[in-house]
Amino acid sequence: MTSELPYYRYWAIKSIKTIGGSKQQVSLSSGDLGKFMGISQQTASRLILDLLKEGLITRQMNGRRQEISITPKGMETLLREYTDLGIILEKPTRMKLAGTVQSGLGEGRYYISRKYYVIQFQEKLGYIPFLGTLNVKIDPSQEISLRKLRTMDGIHIDGFTTEDRTYGPVKCFRGHLNGIECAVIFPERSVYSDVMEIISPEYLRERLHLEDGQKIVVDIDGPFN
Repeated sequence: MTSELPYYRYWAIKSIKTIGGSKQQVSLSSGDLGKFMGISQQTASRLILDLLKEGLITRQMNGRRQEISITPKGMETLLREYTDLGIILEKPTRMKLAGTVQSGLGEGRYYISRKYYVIQFQEKLGYIPFLGTLNVKIDPSQEISLRKLRTMDGIHIDGFTTEDRTYGPVKCFRGHLNGIECAVIFPERSVYSDVMEIISPEYLRERLHLEDGQKIVVDIDGPFN
């Protein structure tokens, strides 16, 4: 067994989460982790170093024990496995995500106005989006669902490079907001955020008379890959 195998990193994160339960931080030694996983203390120590290097955990030393916290990136590793099992066993066909409308920084308009993105949106979604995104801060009770969605494949939109910068790939999930066609979009390489961006062929704020602070529910269409 080697700690380079991704499965063992996942297994280690799962073990830390199991030991810690609902706590944000768990106190344990590499020996404790090794005993729980049925591996040697040395192997457990290497796994912890691997998790730190990959940004999956953080730790503070306290003598021989370590105060370990799982990072958002580490939680996404667990949720990806959870999502995959859910797809195999449950085969979800629809999700609902609730949140609160909020103002963005204008970044969504800038990005989706890029010609190469627009061409792909038209080809893969069937429409040219309104030049702007509806920003929705997810309800705390919905964060697990949002994290699960972010781990799914979605509709891939290629990134590209211009003379002055590189634009990363994004993925989309078709949906509906009050019966109006839309899509939730995520950068494929980004840290977790509790804000989701929604695009649509229509100006959703105007069409649905939406204001900041208003609660909405977005229906995300399946099947999910």
